[in-house]
Amino acid sequence: MSKMAWKCYRCDLTFKEHSHAILHKNLERHDFREIKIAIA
Repeated sequence: MSKMAWKCYRCDLTFKEHSHAILHKNLERHDFREIKIAIA
C-alpha cells in the first residue's frame, strides 16, 4: 500500500499534509515534489 507525500529535496523534509508543504514553500521559497511513500 502507498500514500502520497511531498518532499523538499533542498531541506530533506517530507510532508504528509499538502498544506504543510505549501506553507514551507511560502516561507522558505523552496519547491517540493509529490512522492509515494510505502505503508506497511
